[in-house]
Amino acid sequence: MFATDKYLELLKQYPPRPIHNEEDLEMMQEVINRLLDKPQLTVEEREYLNVLGSLIYEYEKNQEPIPDIYGIELLKFILEERNLQKQDLLST
Repeated sequence: MFATDKYLELLKQYPPRPIHNEEDLEMMQEVINRLLDKPQLTVEEREYLNVLGSLIYEYEKNQEPIPDIYGIELLKFILEERNLQKQDLLST
């Protein structure tokens, strides 16, 4: 059974609001992690997590997408990022 008082207490501790930047995102993720560390969640906590998860989803879908790269393109990217040459992959 849903207890409104318990849910309102969760809302008071960390009122859900739109995420505008990485700092907001990290704060919300910390709240989520604290709840997920609990051995068993109440109905109210699960509902609250659902709201926070929806806010994170909305924020992340509006961010610049990370392109999918595979195979040789991924390997080239890693080499470039680490200032490595193809020869660096060979063991001596």
